[in-house]
Amino acid sequence: MIERRLSTAWFMKVASLLLLVGWSTSASHAEDDASKTNAAPAGLKPLQPLVGEWRGAGQLKRGSTEGGWTEESAWVWRFSASKKGAEAAADTTLEFTSARGKYFQSGRIRTAGDKGRVELVAKGAEGREVVYSGQTGDDGSLVLTAEDAPADMPLRVSIRVVAGGDRLVMLLERKSAISDRYARIAEVGYTRKGSEFGKGSSQPECVVTGGLGTIQVTFEGQMYFVCCAGCRDLFEQKPAEILAEYRERKEAERKKKKER
Repeated sequence: MIERRLSTAWFMKVASLLLLVGWSTSASHAEDDASKTNAAPAGLKPLQPLVGEWRGAGQLKRGSTEGGWTEESAWVWRFSASKKGAEAAADTTLEFTSARGKYFQSGRIRTAGDKGRVELVAKGAEGREVVYSGQTGDDGSLVLTAEDAPADMPLRVSIRVVAGGDRLVMLLERKSAISDRYARIAEVGYTRKGSEFGKGSSQPECVVTGGLGTIQVTFEGQMYFVCCAGCRDLFEQKPAEILAEYRERKEAERKKKKER
């Protein structure tokens, strides 16, 4: 009888361990699956703060308004609604337009193989395209260089978002005429439209990428938020699927936080 009790107790412990391992593995898979549904690929996620509309002022020389100009730009995600998982992520780009831009009229950023490596295909004021490549920083900063570019376009572009996401700074450089070092040709400082710069603000979450939700969308009478026109278009094409992925992702985040 004692041996039977010991055997039963041992069996119950093993069964509990197996159930615990199974639950942990299931939760881990749920997190992995949820991460795959996020429309922005891992290599571009640090660039989420760029999404939105910006008003900018350009300077040829710091501290001087001589030769200065103003411009606006809008950054949006572009997704493939017909693909899923890795294929959809591979086709995802972060695009911007700047109708009155002095140096760039538009551009699109895509992943470029190695972790953190990205490419910017930018169109200049004369309609010519230049390919820049570089690395994303953990803080979402970008330093991109081109092997060659027309004289009216930069060879190196540095982009960073500061002031809690309310300011975007773009530094444009070319090789110095007397050395191989880069020299500044211009800098554009943007302020996010609708932001209370210096005061801070809180925004709802985009159901597609998890970024700041600034555009309202509705489905079945319920209001949600997305961060850009690209996310809005994707949501409108398949709202039920997007919301299911969003809820799965939030549930995985909740479980992960609970485990800590």
